[in-house]
Amino acid sequence: MPVTPISPQEFLDQLTKLAHPGTTPPLVACSGGPDSIALVVLADQWAQAQGMRARAVCVDHGLRPEAGAEARGVARALNDYGVVTTVLHHEGSKPVRDIQAAARQIRFRLLTDWVQAGDLPYKHIFLAHHQDDQAETVLLRLARGSGVDGLAAMAPVTQRDGIALLRPLLPFPKARLLATAQASGLPIVTDPSNGDRAFARVRMRQMQDRLAAEGLTSQRLARTAERMARASAALTQARDQFLKDHTVCHPAGFVTFNPADLCDLPEEIALRCLSHMLRILGGNDYPTREERVIALHRALAQDPAAMTGLQGGRTLSGVRIMPWRDSLLICREGAGMAGDLAISNRTVWDNRYDCRFAAQAVSGTGFRIGPLGRAGLAWARDRAPQALADLPGAVRVTLPALRYGAELAAIPHLGLTTGESVCPDYPIGTIGYRSVSPAWGEAFRQRFSFSH
Repeated sequence: MPVTPISPQEFLDQLTKLAHPGTTPPLVACSGGPDSIALVVLADQWAQAQGMRARAVCVDHGLRPEAGAEARGVARALNDYGVVTTVLHHEGSKPVRDIQAAARQIRFRLLTDWVQAGDLPYKHIFLAHHQDDQAETVLLRLARGSGVDGLAAMAPVTQRDGIALLRPLLPFPKARLLATAQASGLPIVTDPSNGDRAFARVRMRQMQDRLAAEGLTSQRLARTAERMARASAALTQARDQFLKDHTVCHPAGFVTFNPADLCDLPEEIALRCLSHMLRILGGNDYPTREERVIALHRALAQDPAAMTGLQGGRTLSGVRIMPWRDSLLICREGAGMAGDLAISNRTVWDNRYDCRFAAQAVSGTGFRIGPLGRAGLAWARDRAPQALADLPGAVRVTLPALRYGAELAAIPHLGLTTGESVCPDYPIGTIGYRSVSPAWGEAFRQRFSFSH
């Protein structure tokens, strides 16, 4: 049977399932490969039916010498096609290990930062992952011993920094995306790393014909991911309900709860709660290794008050777990925090705090965001003793603080500022905890002002 391109109606059907509102032009992440070219074509066809045009973004990771020229070539071709295309360049250091995962993080960060910094009207980014990608992900995670969440693989919709990542092509095999791209007449870029057996994903891809002969087809593996995703959603709902009902979160970046309540949960739900808190409060992109979470849970299950006997509690994944006021406290570990960072219009500090400044606050003004530290705490103690008294001692030094040179300019969570006495071009803005969890309430969504 010949392989046919994906039709506009099939694409519309998938968008409807993803509940895409269709009020803004689609923004497509495009590498120039056949998958993303197909997505640009389909998204643009759909957009034109709504009286719009798609827009595309190419990311030059800088991981290959020719990557920059390829990205510019893709942008020229798409612009000629009528799809306005922007090229983003990664200027930082290049990853030397786990390169494909690092490249994904670079791509997502560049895309979301570009949308946020430009105050663009996009709330969705379209990604071109397809059925064969999903099957490879299931196999990779199965080989690593993943549980329910890992085997759920890629979700059709995920959130990152307030932007929805949409994968409308997950139900379609790669062959149909290739047919769609070829039918468009647009040039297609071939990335040589897609055939490099140094990468586990490539090795899995090259095994798929043999696996399919034994019944492990891409379609069946993708169906397994769907079933695991349903189970994961149910477990996540139970996790979020516990976090909503039994924990107290604070916008200064800590959570308290009764450990006995946690230990009354089924083990799977308790582990999910601990893992989620460790990731969010530690500012981590990925969950803590499961065996470490299990060890922490067992220590609590053996004696819910076990942490009270440990001087300073425990540290794990960049957080501290310790007793505080008859509760268990989970907060950021001071020793592992990021240092001072020059501010820009939008700055994410320590992967936990989202700082947004008015237009005059650009790099080079001399203002930096960083941890309050012990010296800053001594300065704040005389000026806001009650506000500090309401915070755990372990949290106080981890508070974000604005500095100009060596001078403190503001501690938003304490309502302290030196304002224009430090610098006449004092930046105006807000700061809030960068929680990606819907489980916690308004406390983590509260924003504090930088103002003079």
